[in-house]
Amino acid sequence: MSGNQLDELQHKTFFGLELKPLTYLLGSMNMILHGIEGANLELANTLEVHSQNVAEKDKYQVILANPPYGGKMAQELQTNFRVRSSATECLFLQQIMANLAKGGRAAVVIPEGVLFRGGPDQKVRKELLEQFKVHTILSLPAGCFLPYTGVKTNVIFFDRAQDGSGTESVWYYDLTNDGFELKQTRKPIAGNQLPDFLAKWQGRVEGDNSWAVPLADIVTKGYDLSAKNPNKVNDYEHRPALELVQSIKTKEARITELLDELETLLERAE
Repeated sequence: MSGNQLDELQHKTFFGLELKPLTYLLGSMNMILHGIEGANLELANTLEVHSQNVAEKDKYQVILANPPYGGKMAQELQTNFRVRSSATECLFLQQIMANLAKGGRAAVVIPEGVLFRGGPDQKVRKELLEQFKVHTILSLPAGCFLPYTGVKTNVIFFDRAQDGSGTESVWYYDLTNDGFELKQTRKPIAGNQLPDFLAKWQGRVEGDNSWAVPLADIVTKGYDLSAKNPNKVNDYEHRPALELVQSIKTKEARITELLDELETLLERAE
């Protein structure tokens, strides 16, 4: 490795912001143990340094993210956001949108609620559909991130076109088996559908687990982007007991989230 390449690796390759001091120290130590002493790691809150007006030269061509969700951020700290929300997942999505370069592409893991909730989430979805090409939504099974969380999530894929054009239609894939049990242990099982997803993705092939929805239909439904498989009839009559239990737990988590938001509103009103 040349001197210039070594300098590029040491000082211009690794960047990061971390909110929690212990995680920041662990990350810094990990870089040093791997011989990287000049990594650009900062102890800071990504959302507090958010800007809607990032210079094009400072934006990224590829963004892959699994941002924190279920967190809260005080309204007084959100003055730099166009759409304010107490839910951090809504704020992180705006952060990613603001930092994606023209011609760039992004894949973001988001909880189910971001795709159908009204209010701030709906406003952000509208901007996302109008200003970016949302081409794919991969619906993941509830429990695929166990033992960390049982919340149902999706991966939303979008590009920022050079000409600024927006979404025309969204291709969905309903993944019910990611190759692991939907339990705390997450043991490998047969029937992994990810290879099928990848095989159908490029051609936007429609099948039992995949379908496309035109933008007009999404707009008519209030910019609802949630994955509702049109090929499944009487779904609840055929779903396994374990999947039903996981679905109930997901709904309970959503109820708890709504109660937390209500509690926050009531505290502000006092």
